[in-house]
Amino acid sequence: MQRVKVSTRFVNNARFASVLAVFLLLASVSFSQQIDEAVQVGNYKIGPGDVIDVIVSKNPELSRTGLRVSNLGTVQLAMMDTDVQAACLTERELADRIKEHYRKYMVEPYVNVAVTAFNSSPVAVIGAVNNPGRFQLQRSINLAELLTFVNGTSANAGDNAEILRDTGRPRCVGNELVIPESGEDELISVNLAETFKRNSTMNPEIVPGDIIRVSTSTPMTAYIQGNVNSSIAIQLGQPTTLTQAIAMAGGPSQGANLSKVRIRRQIEGSVNREEMIVNVKDIIDGERDDVLIEPFDIIDVPGPSGFKKFFGDIFRAVVPTLTRVPVGVVPIP
Repeated sequence: MQRVKVSTRFVNNARFASVLAVFLLLASVSFSQQIDEAVQVGNYKIGPGDVIDVIVSKNPELSRTGLRVSNLGTVQLAMMDTDVQAACLTERELADRIKEHYRKYMVEPYVNVAVTAFNSSPVAVIGAVNNPGRFQLQRSINLAELLTFVNGTSANAGDNAEILRDTGRPRCVGNELVIPESGEDELISVNLAETFKRNSTMNPEIVPGDIIRVSTSTPMTAYIQGNVNSSIAIQLGQPTTLTQAIAMAGGPSQGANLSKVRIRRQIEGSVNREEMIVNVKDIIDGERDDVLIEPFDIIDVPGPSGFKKFFGDIFRAVVPTLTRVPVGVVPIP
């Protein structure tokens, strides 16, 4: 499981920016789903932003409803000089703490605490999953469980998932709320095939504030044009060689010069391209190895007089798109 830390002040990577942008879009959508299956809410740890009711039986003047837990994890109650810590306690634990205070004024007070709105433990699941959305956790959950909850990954899911985690977010340590003075965004990358294995080390616990993105498996594309029977885009779902690419384009057309086939290949980390000339006749005759085609290669098969002055419709349509596409952009689900 790979972890990468990035300063929260300088998040310039397109992948982070895209994930955060999509999370903000999701936040504007009304998702009220809550992860509470098979677990009693009584085990839930109250957190900042949650809304609770405090009912004191036989003493309604002390009861309070609709109390929102502050960012510091506290609430204000009647007959208490200071705010009461609510964060990081269960409903029963908070009720017991309130009961101890009211024992100063009454015999065996009965106090009941109930969470009426869960707002403190948001997570977002985006990307190639069947039901992307924003959820409130009511219990501890790991990545495999969360992906199961959203009905699994979609048909176009890739091999990996990423978890963007804000380590500066307040968190519970035991029954105490710890508010870090500063924090960094942490990117956790996991292999999904390993995530679902028993006792996997790539099945991390999800914490409030996590944004989980499942990658999309989009077939990479190369392009062939010139003196072939069909100028086409080739989906590179599996390793493809130059001779296979020419065959997929319907073979060379009449007059094609196979001794000077040109491949224009994008330089890694750049919009510029390098050029190579390949003698396909030598490949056919077994005098040299075939060339493996890479994503975004542009293959041009010349005619008797060499290369055309312009490379045709595919080239003119594709090159502007290639130079504009940033690496790692997450599409809006």
